[in-house]
Amino acid sequence: YSMTQSKMIRDYIDSGASMLTFQYRGKEGHVDPYGPTEFLLWFEGEERTVHSLDEVMNTPFWDGKSLAEIAEAVTDITW
Repeated sequence: YSMTQSKMIRDYIDSGASMLTFQYRGKEGHVDPYGPTEFLLWFEGEERTVHSLDEVMNTPFWDGKSLAEIAEAVTDITW
């Protein structure tokens, strides 16, 4: 059994860990958990606050795509 990168990212954020940083198409992105119901999404100077793990994974914020859609393509992940 091999866990997908999407599942690993979701589990990491869900664990209440610190900021997750990554590269997508050569641009830096962050997910910064402020608490169990507040997460800051950051990508190329744009910010958006969302209020659930589902929103973190499904909001089309990263070049118009959701984190679930791009998860397998992100690189340089800082866990």
